[in-house]
Amino acid sequence: MIKILNRGYISVTPKTSFYHEVLKELPETNILHQNSEATIYLIEEDFWDNESVLKKHYKKILISEKRQLSPTKKIELSQITIDNINDFFTFSFGNLVVDNEKDGITVTKDDLSD
Repeated sequence: MIKILNRGYISVTPKTSFYHEVLKELPETNILHQNSEATIYLIEEDFWDNESVLKKHYKKILISEKRQLSPTKKIELSQITIDNINDFFTFSFGNLVVDNEKDGITVTKDDLSD
């Protein structure tokens, strides 16, 4: 049985420029940035404007993307703003989320959450 979830999504894929900015703050890091994987952020199901939904969620997305690269070190990346975020990430949006698994969704708490 296919289960349709009442969520939309933002798919976020870092661009090479994002990794270049990270390396400015963490030069000792050996970051592989070829073939970056997307991260899927579930959002409200009904939205009409990609730009406004990105504006609503971009801070949380940026925090998560930074934390994936350095969970213990604070990366500032203050130069990345809503006005230039498309220079650092590729976004796609959708409002159909299908769960093909038999078991329900399990929520895991991020140990590093504030």
